[in-house]
Amino acid sequence: MCRNNLLKIMKEKNITYRKLHALSGISISTLYHIANQEIDSRQSTMIAIAKALEMDVEDVFYLDWKKNNI
Repeated sequence: MCRNNLLKIMKEKNITYRKLHALSGISISTLYHIANQEIDSRQSTMIAIAKALEMDVEDVFYLDWKKNNI
């Protein structure tokens, strides 16, 4: 499972699921499941979410593979 900081970031930035949906184009249902770490997200989804939050993907999602490939 891909761990993430999405819920924490949304709270810090005072962004609702509806607002993040409008910014990212990702469905509210999918955002909810990703934020609550119930499903893994595709790379394109992670990128869309990070762009909507004006952050780097690595700041939102824990990318363990990156550490292993250095």
